[in-house]
Amino acid sequence: MMRWGSIIFSLPAILLLSLYGWELSSVNDCIDQGLSYNFELEQCIDGKQDIRSPFYARHTFFVNSMLLLSVVGSIMMTVAMIQRGMQRD
Repeated sequence: MMRWGSIIFSLPAILLLSLYGWELSSVNDCIDQGLSYNFELEQCIDGKQDIRSPFYARHTFFVNSMLLLSVVGSIMMTVAMIQRGMQRD
């Protein structure tokens, strides 16, 4: 249970950071080209766009689900440590 708990704890955070970084990279590529990034279309557009939309505001359910899954993983690790005891094997 400890192994599964640590996997369930860490994978959602890694996934969220990867998706956020990928999107941030796309936005920076558009800005480097002198364009703006449209978050609704998920592509570069001509002209200036002052609308900023955080990742959490656009993917609320997904982010909350991943964080909840991470909490479940941490609870699984805690329960496994309590059951096994604090001894080293």
